[in-house]
Amino acid sequence: MAERIKHLVEIAKEARIPKKRAGYIEIAEFQKSDLTKGYFCKACVYFLDVQGGKCAIVKSQGEDCNGRFSKVIAPFGYCSLWAPNKSMLKK
Repeated sequence: MAERIKHLVEIAKEARIPKKRAGYIEIAEFQKSDLTKGYFCKACVYFLDVQGGKCAIVKSQGEDCNGRFSKVIAPFGYCSLWAPNKSMLKK
């Protein structure tokens, strides 16, 4: 059973798409913004707040649309695949 789970995790890792293809971008000026308002990764249903930031559908490591390389999905980043985490958003 544990081997099956490990196998499924590996498949999921490979199925994620690169940052550039997702339209992912990080703008440092947004680091101190209220990340519960707007289209930030922090407020996305796919965002996982672990190990600096992960996404269920976008690869963590890679180059963004600005040509910047990083190993995490930043909470202040955003991409074209964003979907609201309704429990997180403020009105």
